[in-house]
Amino acid sequence: MTINSQKLKQFSAHAGIPRFILPWIDRFYEPDEIELALQLAKLPATAAEIARQPGIKKNKRSTAEMTLILERAYKRGILNRRADNRYEPADFHARYEIWALFEGWQDVPEDVRNRLNEWEMKAYTGKHRREVSALKKSRRDLSVVCPEYVLLHEAESLLEKVEHIYLWPCNCRAMVESCNKPVTTCLRFSNNRGLGWEISKSRAKAILTEADRSGLMHSAEIGITAEGGIDGAICNCCADCCFPHQLAERQNAQKVWPLTRYIARRLNEKCTTCGRCAKRCPFDAFRIRRKPGAAEAQKATQGEKNNQIVFYRNLCRGCGLC
Repeated sequence: MTINSQKLKQFSAHAGIPRFILPWIDRFYEPDEIELALQLAKLPATAAEIARQPGIKKNKRSTAEMTLILERAYKRGILNRRADNRYEPADFHARYEIWALFEGWQDVPEDVRNRLNEWEMKAYTGKHRREVSALKKSRRDLSVVCPEYVLLHEAESLLEKVEHIYLWPCNCRAMVESCNKPVTTCLRFSNNRGLGWEISKSRAKAILTEADRSGLMHSAEIGITAEGGIDGAICNCCADCCFPHQLAERQNAQKVWPLTRYIARRLNEKCTTCGRCAKRCPFDAFRIRRKPGAAEAQKATQGEKNNQIVFYRNLCRGCGLC
């Protein structure tokens, strides 16, 4: 089955698909899925309602069969399921995230992947521009969820307060691929499209600890549900791939996105000049410097004794890795 150019044009406009993706549209959608989305764009419907309608295929389908078709499209980020159990088309942002996380990220050329990342980054920046601007002016709206650095013990305490924990790949590292740090590290408190793996709190804490050892920062995006529960996620972020950190660099919002509540200190009396803080800091706030006047001949024999740690307070974002 193929889709004619007119239908493809209608579908791409409705889903907000960037034009440079159209030559690769078969990597993201099957023809039947496009037909289904176009039908539901006119009138969102339940599985039973669709089963009674002519259209998608000549063979009549039962409600149970249609439910399986719709749920597959829902899990693939092609459809959304509304609170009234009616299905409607999802936009390409939803499809792109699921595709990059679980499907064929390597199925398109690198230049196309780079353009997709830039397209997604622009959308992310536009979505949060107002909140970032307000935070830079010290005007925080507590009803708006934003990323915030949490220390390891704070993240562990937060896990004790949630009902369910679902393990997901990190969408940022899955998309950007600019580092070799662990990818399956995102701890979500609700299971979008039913795709995450529900895990125990002890397993979640072990993932946090391992992420910390790997040099990943902990960032919480937390909201309160209507029932008073905690929703959101704890992300384990790197400075290379993370969308919030990319936004911070582009918008000069390093101190507010993610939000920070801490500033590191260098304790001179306890410093052994081991250099671990410099190795751990993602933002180069701690640096190893050669002591002034240290003789070249002494470098090999005295090692750390000829070094000093310099702390640049203005570069610290309070992520807690050091």
